[in-house]
Amino acid sequence: MFDGKEYVYAVYKEKSFSRAAQKLYISQPALSTAIKKVEKKIGKPIFDRSTNPISLTPSGEIYIEAIEKLFSLEQNTVNQLNNLNGLIAGSLKLGGTNFYTSFILPRMLSDFSHTYPKIKIELVEGTTQQLVEKLLSEDLDLILDNTEFGDRNYQKYYYDSEHILLAVPRSMEINERLADCRLTQDEVRAGRNNEPDCPELPLEKMEDTPFVTLKDENNLYQRAMAMAQMHNFQPQIILKLDSVVSAFNMACSGIGATFIPDGLAKHIAYDVPLYFYRLDEKLSLRRIHFVKKRNKYMTRAMEEFIRIAVGDEVYETVSSEDAE
Repeated sequence: MFDGKEYVYAVYKEKSFSRAAQKLYISQPALSTAIKKVEKKIGKPIFDRSTNPISLTPSGEIYIEAIEKLFSLEQNTVNQLNNLNGLIAGSLKLGGTNFYTSFILPRMLSDFSHTYPKIKIELVEGTTQQLVEKLLSEDLDLILDNTEFGDRNYQKYYYDSEHILLAVPRSMEINERLADCRLTQDEVRAGRNNEPDCPELPLEKMEDTPFVTLKDENNLYQRAMAMAQMHNFQPQIILKLDSVVSAFNMACSGIGATFIPDGLAKHIAYDVPLYFYRLDEKLSLRRIHFVKKRNKYMTRAMEEFIRIAVGDEVYETVSSEDAE
């Protein structure tokens, strides 16, 4: 019954026979023939071909659920066998947003790969929503993210905290009127924005300033808008982007002010033509975690990477809490 399940699953994921055939490197007629053989075996159609994109029939939903369980069982078996090999083989699939894959994960991956050179590493970049979907489908082992995840479906390992800052092009005159609370990049690198006596920026003073923000579904955008609403302020948004790094570069070009995590100002190796401003402490603070799907098998590769990234104490604490 499950012969050809890889073909069925490819069509399900791609929602297209033609795209699935390209991904599988076979012809579309050959793929259609393989799918029909599976449908003949189970006695029911798997796909409703009358919809666009194609969708699952009720029988197809049952079949996909079953083969996903098979795939998970197969992967768990491989993971357990790799564990017995003492990390001389195996894989690790990590995900993060553009900022984390560019500035945070490379150092960790370098340390890990030097310690375990035989482990195959895959790094995936995407939005938080895309990464969570891949985590739940077990296409990723771990993701690094600052979203508030519930504990029911996820296991979280605390990595660090970050604060949202407002970055304003130095060329803007507004900086002269805000000289008492503006920060240089060196001051942010030194942690001045986290000191109790560092003044917060009243966002309403940014009236008539053009803003570049992330798109509505992004947590950084949502927090920024919550802070603006708290100050009865409506930002003059001229551009919305997918990536905080892109928004940061737009600000560096003088296009508009933007909201960034303070880690971005700290990790950029070169000096940028921006001033930075501390924002509301409660709404600007975000905790960063490594996150895994709760019931996913913890491979030795995953365990050792988490230990390298967050330390033995955090790993042991989370593991013991989860066992209770």
